[in-house]
Amino acid sequence: MQQKYGLLCLLFLFISGYYTQDPTTTLNPNWQGDPKVCIVNPPPTPSPEPAPPFPQFSQTAEFTLERVESSRLVTNITLPSQLSLYQYLYDYNANKLIMVKNKNGLIDVEYYYYNILKKSTYYGGQFCVVTDIPQNADMDGASAIKLADGSWHIRPLNEFLLFSSDSPDRRVTPIYLGKTMVRGIPVDKWQSCYIDRSQYRTVRRIWYFAQQGVSTPTGLVGQYAHPIQAEITGSLDLPNGTQIAEVDELYNVISYRPYILETADALAPPKGVFCNSGPGQSLISLRDIGAGWPNRFSVRVEASTSRSERWQRFHLRYDSGRDGNSKRLRYDYAPPGSEDFVSVIHDYANDITYTIDRRAGACHVNRSVDIPDVSPTRDPIEFFIKNEARFIFDPPANAWEYNGFRSCRGNTIKCTILTTSMDNFPVMVDIDTGKPTGETWAATNIEYAWSMRAPFAPTFMNRSRRFDYPTTLYLKLFRFEDPNNPSPLTVRSEDIEYEFYEMSHERHPQDFDVSACYRSLGYEYLHLTFVMKLNKGSIIDGNHLDRRELEFFTYFAIRNMSEVSFSRISEVEIDHERVGNDVTVFFTLLGRTPNPGSPTGFVDEITAATARDKLKNAIDAGKFYFDFSLMDNSTVQFRAEAGSLKGSKLYMSTHAGGPVKTIDKYTSGSEALAIIVGLLLGLIVGVIIAGVVRVVRKEPMPAAISLSNPLPSINFHTKKNAAASNA
Repeated sequence: MQQKYGLLCLLFLFISGYYTQDPTTTLNPNWQGDPKVCIVNPPPTPSPEPAPPFPQFSQTAEFTLERVESSRLVTNITLPSQLSLYQYLYDYNANKLIMVKNKNGLIDVEYYYYNILKKSTYYGGQFCVVTDIPQNADMDGASAIKLADGSWHIRPLNEFLLFSSDSPDRRVTPIYLGKTMVRGIPVDKWQSCYIDRSQYRTVRRIWYFAQQGVSTPTGLVGQYAHPIQAEITGSLDLPNGTQIAEVDELYNVISYRPYILETADALAPPKGVFCNSGPGQSLISLRDIGAGWPNRFSVRVEASTSRSERWQRFHLRYDSGRDGNSKRLRYDYAPPGSEDFVSVIHDYANDITYTIDRRAGACHVNRSVDIPDVSPTRDPIEFFIKNEARFIFDPPANAWEYNGFRSCRGNTIKCTILTTSMDNFPVMVDIDTGKPTGETWAATNIEYAWSMRAPFAPTFMNRSRRFDYPTTLYLKLFRFEDPNNPSPLTVRSEDIEYEFYEMSHERHPQDFDVSACYRSLGYEYLHLTFVMKLNKGSIIDGNHLDRRELEFFTYFAIRNMSEVSFSRISEVEIDHERVGNDVTVFFTLLGRTPNPGSPTGFVDEITAATARDKLKNAIDAGKFYFDFSLMDNSTVQFRAEAGSLKGSKLYMSTHAGGPVKTIDKYTSGSEALAIIVGLLLGLIVGVIIAGVVRVVRKEPMPAAISLSNPLPSINFHTKKNAAASNA
């Protein structure tokens, strides 16, 4: 009620200030309200009809309210009527209230947190303003009251509707006025009178409640009151009793339910809006609720912006390394305007970036893992990688507001929502030049949605995090068109959203393989192989051995024996040939790590040849071995065979020792040619045999066929010969 009196209160203060200058104008302690509206002494005459049971109210309620307001001033000036729609979600037990207001198409949402006496108002789903909830304001049903235990609480529903009050210090007893029909519904009519003597305000409310047993669109009316309509008349008086303004309102209550039907999505605050309530606000870190990116992961990401209808997709991989000092990040994507995929690998330990063209096989090695500032709406992929510390590795601590749960990707996933805000972020980039403009966005709201992959699934590697799956990352950027004169009417906003799919905590050494760069740039590398033997049984192909874990054990063993960094070992493959029980290991040993800009172009470390010699000495000395645990809790030892390390070109498969089998195959053309040659040979042999038979029998051979010239009259002479004969 206090909002609708805003303009009238200003006028009231102006006029009352004038009257207070008159010494004859004093406060009247006997003022009992505006008699033109209602008074409490004496009370109004009740209806002669027998009153029904006094309305009882539920602990929860959900309803829509249509409000029509008209105001009149003392000068008989009538202000234009105003229509507003409200939706209320009331929960006494939860001590919370949500109110959605729609006025002239502008939708605002208010969240009341009575335990901390704060109200968050979201204007148009874009901005949030936190204010204090009024306390003990009897003319305001949404104000807080103090309970006997000293805590602040929402009012009971009858007091919230300003229908009645049982409190001794603010008792209001309605009067029954009889039965009638409202909107075709049989109702009981009650009147309440509220008087604020400190402000000389009087409000009369006539409530219409559906009679018990009446059928409504939301069901039969039962034991709880079902409000249908309210007629409200309020006035403002001067201390001498002169009325200066009057306000008439009509409330139509629609779809009233004595329970809350809305889902958690409807109760969650708007997407991507952060409410800053100032000092004392309870903010948390992501890890406080068990949300956080793991030390290694692989995830597919789809990015969209408010400036583009096209989704941009990339595959992100990350590994912090076993010791945490070999952090590497890789993302594969198709750059804007290109159809070829590019792999970008950031080696944070060496501060190097590898850019590999997967189609052409070309590679560029650059010093530094830093990415220049980019436009977040034009290049959301590079923007994500540029700010990976803020989003993944080092998100702000004690800066996230917990906003409950919301459905993600339709209704398939339930996510917990956390929101924060960063001022003066990010840097603004000119779209035409791609260079920073020297300005920043005023602020960026960041919202994370986290979920669990499967609540009852066993944890991976004894991980205790509650939320292991980032579902979405939503960014809303704000700036004012005129930073010197900021106004909500001139604010500009842009949206960026990242959706994460196929999150995996597994890793593979091939994920960060840079051997393509060594081959394309002519750097040193060696393809090597050696043989390992098992100390028991033929279990290499059994179902008790994890082949991926075996690759990792072998990978680390090679690294330790060759004394090189992890990034210099690639393409580790383990092959078992069924002829024997040996295990053959193939791998590529890369040369020194590139160091662009240095005199040699490489980091000062051992070469691939030196690392190979170290590995060979360890294998030949019997130092290359490790114990490996099987899935049946038994253990097997793998030991490299002395003298087995060699170049992969010298490798000969043991399959060559088996029996040699030759299989002849013919094409259809060769088969046809063989048939024709056979027919010709048969014909010749037949002619020869026939001749031999005639000779044996002394029979004469058949006479030769004489072929006469069919063109005897034609003289085959040239013109030159003819001329010579004529001469």
